[in-house]
Amino acid sequence: MNDERLSQLIDSWRDDDLSEEQADELNQILRESEEARRKFSAESRFHGLLHCAAAEDAVQRVSELSAATLQTGSRTSRATSWPAWRMMLSAIAAGLFVAIGFQWWHWSSESGSVATLTSSENAAWESELPTTPGSELTPGVLSLRTGVATVRFHSGAEVIVEAPAQLQLISSMRGKLLSGAAVIDVPDSAIGFVIETPDGYAVDYGTRFAVRVDQQEQQSNFEILEGEIVVHHPSNGEELRLTGQGKAARVSAESVIAIDLQQQDDSPEPDLNVVRIDTQGRSSSAVRNNKRRKYIHPDFLSVKNTEGGKWDHRSYFDFDLSTVDLNQAGSARLRLNLVPSHLGFATRLPRINRFGIYGLTNPVKSNWSMTSLWEESPGPEDGVLLGTFEVPRSQQQGSFGIRNDELLDFLKQHQVDGSVTLILVRETTQIEGNVPGLTHMFASDSHPEYVGPMLEFVMTR
Repeated sequence: MNDERLSQLIDSWRDDDLSEEQADELNQILRESEEARRKFSAESRFHGLLHCAAAEDAVQRVSELSAATLQTGSRTSRATSWPAWRMMLSAIAAGLFVAIGFQWWHWSSESGSVATLTSSENAAWESELPTTPGSELTPGVLSLRTGVATVRFHSGAEVIVEAPAQLQLISSMRGKLLSGAAVIDVPDSAIGFVIETPDGYAVDYGTRFAVRVDQQEQQSNFEILEGEIVVHHPSNGEELRLTGQGKAARVSAESVIAIDLQQQDDSPEPDLNVVRIDTQGRSSSAVRNNKRRKYIHPDFLSVKNTEGGKWDHRSYFDFDLSTVDLNQAGSARLRLNLVPSHLGFATRLPRINRFGIYGLTNPVKSNWSMTSLWEESPGPEDGVLLGTFEVPRSQQQGSFGIRNDELLDFLKQHQVDGSVTLILVRETTQIEGNVPGLTHMFASDSHPEYVGPMLEFVMTR
């Protein structure tokens, strides 16, 4: 099949400028090629060229015409109001349209689940959705911390995500790569699958392509591995069709542009390497006026601030930096995973809750233990404020933390025997009332589903 010739015939059909000879040629191609039928189906679907009533009428006319032709053995002339070739194409397209419509009805009738997590390779998660292979996934966000994971949408589209990345599941035919990289494989059953990014989106015509979201540069790159996609700019309406292996496009705030990968500068980029370290179990919490540590669970780091201070919670964690050359670190980030809490009521909190990260400077408190009581544990008065972050009271899951020069400078200057302690507190308190406000919970290293506190360094050399 000649792809260029097929495109010309479909364009003529769409513009109502198809001769009888061209119609016969297109009919022949559609009968012989599944790929051609797929492309014709996609064109008719996305340009709105079929209407159910017209299609049904066309099918009926084709039936009547076929019967008449069999009886008379004659060929209907092009002068009829509905030429035979057009009715034949409409009948073919109607069948494709009905099949697609049935699939859409099936997908839209699903009760919740839109995809399945089919595999997870050396993965660590920060996700609000289930992370066990085989789990059914409802709309939401998958946050892959390390490793590789495969998500198969119920339409048949398969998305292989490479960490660190965030993938938002919207429907069986739509996903959004919020960050990171992914390879998308779309079979015929999922033609029209849409993958969004913060910068644009691509509509798939049955293909394999790669997507990478560059948050720092605020742009997204799309590259064809095989097949065809159309890349769209959501703001200005620009679109770019990519066909064939190696074709690529970049979407930014301004435009969609084609990229010639063969003419890209082959000079090496700066050698960037991300180093991540966890607390290796060195994390704990303390509760004021609770000598028995009744409300402390090893899987959680609890944080609370009350008006009178009687039931305050705070958490602290230690990182061993002896394996990191901080002189080669260009930036540092602390990541924490908020997890659902079972203590108190979110309605007793302000709409926005502010949390503070402090670096321990008081040597007296540097010898804290996992079972330290409130008086023995490090608090904000024992250190310096390194940064804050905010959490809405309606949110009990997600990744939070700080990334700034103050954090990196503190880590470089305040190591004790190669380690450093950070302190987590909630700085806002609950609103008036005797009903207890929510105790926020963050994952520790022992949490069964979420990653505990983690420091990330971008190393340059």
